[in-house]
Amino acid sequence: MGVQNGAVQGCMGRLVASHELTTKEDQKVKPVTLAREVVAFFIGGAGDSESYYFDGPSNYTLRAMEALEGRLGGKYGDKFQPYYMGYNDAKGDSDLEEFVFSRLPHKSAHVYIVGHSLGGWNGAHLSQILTDKGYIVKMLVTLDPVGEGVGVALISDIYWSEPTPKAETWINVRAEPAEMDRTDFVAWLGGKWDIESGPDVMGIVRFHHYSARILYETKLECGQSALDLSAESIAGYLGAGQ
Repeated sequence: MGVQNGAVQGCMGRLVASHELTTKEDQKVKPVTLAREVVAFFIGGAGDSESYYFDGPSNYTLRAMEALEGRLGGKYGDKFQPYYMGYNDAKGDSDLEEFVFSRLPHKSAHVYIVGHSLGGWNGAHLSQILTDKGYIVKMLVTLDPVGEGVGVALISDIYWSEPTPKAETWINVRAEPAEMDRTDFVAWLGGKWDIESGPDVMGIVRFHHYSARILYETKLECGQSALDLSAESIAGYLGAGQ
């Protein structure tokens, strides 16, 4: 695993495929090169994109998506397509078709998944689903993921089993503030996912659970944030195609 051009190396690519088409009448090989495209899914937690038992919506993960859009500066046009969604949109055949598969232009598109809280848990599952179906999950970012608690699984639309992420690069950011606030306590009750191994980059942010943007853009011990690494990877790929 590793971010394109080795950007992750300080913290711790696959090229678009060409397909050959032929017809029975004309057996000459006709190479078809697909355009470089990036799709990024930002998956919010409980009460993020919609109300969760009368709490929210807060749009915390939307703010993280806006941070990445701002960093890229709109220079790649429709080659970069970000989507904001709720954790419950990343589970179930009909929701996956509506909110994920319908937004993927082709299997050579590079996919980035950024999930916060319950969205980190479901997003990690989504990385496995997409990879197993032949999509290129270039990067998975889990921001203080939650989902291990039985109680939260009973009242939330999340996967019951622990995720087995599949991505070329996995970055996990854990929130450990000096003093817990309400959101940290709720995350603890929901069962914060204790990840001991697996990610290419693991970092601790001394801030509260609730703010996906702060967790995403705070620099880790390596000197770069998950936002830095995401933006560098996307710019390196799409910029090379210009």
